[in-house]
Amino acid sequence: MNANTSTASADAENLNASIYADLRIQLITGVLQPAEAVSIRKLAESRNVSTMPVREALRQLASEGALISAARKAFRVPDLTPQEASDLFFVRGVLEGAAAEIAATRITPETLATLNRLVAEMRTTWEARDAPAFLLANYRFHSTIYESSGNRALALSIDRLCAQTGPWLSHGIVHLVNPDNWIGEHGLIIEALRTGDAAAARKLIEEDVFWGVELYRHST
Repeated sequence: MNANTSTASADAENLNASIYADLRIQLITGVLQPAEAVSIRKLAESRNVSTMPVREALRQLASEGALISAARKAFRVPDLTPQEASDLFFVRGVLEGAAAEIAATRITPETLATLNRLVAEMRTTWEARDAPAFLLANYRFHSTIYESSGNRALALSIDRLCAQTGPWLSHGIVHLVNPDNWIGEHGLIIEALRTGDAAAARKLIEEDVFWGVELYRHST
């Protein structure tokens, strides 16, 4: 492989990764909603790229359960039943609770400072009733904790669940509850992590994520 071929291959991989990351955030923040069709052509045109890297990004998300393939090689966000959505939040809550329990034993002052900053960001975006920005800060709060567990396999599993539950979390806070219910007890989670109370950290994270379990269980 010559230098030009190697460079072209790296550029293609970087483009695929960039499109994939952008689409994941759109799922996590609810820009892409449940059952929404995702057009390869429109995405390619909006990014001024060919359809190939877009298709590859969508295929990767479909392989992770965040999208499904529809007719004629199209894609869409899964249209789950309330019970299916509730089940996803349950699994995510259990795994995040385990990660938080581990994180409480190894959290650093720098990470705690990051979590406090993200809580302030959640408060600001909540006051502005900016759901996508709020959900992005919320995701970064949760991912900071489960990444702090140091268990890569666990963190990767949770991260995939965040993309799967994102459209449903967005749908819930925008359409099913009063905005006053967006804010959880994130300050208490930080305090449990700061004091090394692993059991409390696990319980509080589980309760926070299980909000989605109860929301969709009662929608059945």
